[in-house]
Amino acid sequence: MKELNNWLENRVKKLEEELEKSKLDFENLDLIYKNYACMCDSSFCENCESLEKKVHYLVKTVDRLTTGKSNFENVLTSQNCVFGKQV
Repeated sequence: MKELNNWLENRVKKLEEELEKSKLDFENLDLIYKNYACMCDSSFCENCESLEKKVHYLVKTVDRLTTGKSNFENVLTSQNCVFGKQV
């Protein structure tokens, strides 16, 4: 009986430690989520700044792709197809 009691006490201690670790992990994940979904009005927020840079990069990339596609289409429409024509 005494061995079983000692084993159970050790197991309870381990489970309590696991519970504390899990609580800390949850708090960390909760902080990450809150920062990710930031709707702050502050003048400085690392997450907002990072997202603004990404948006700026994506807008520039889409603009370049749109311009490139437009230029490509202009080149194609200006070419005359000579296949199937008799010279």
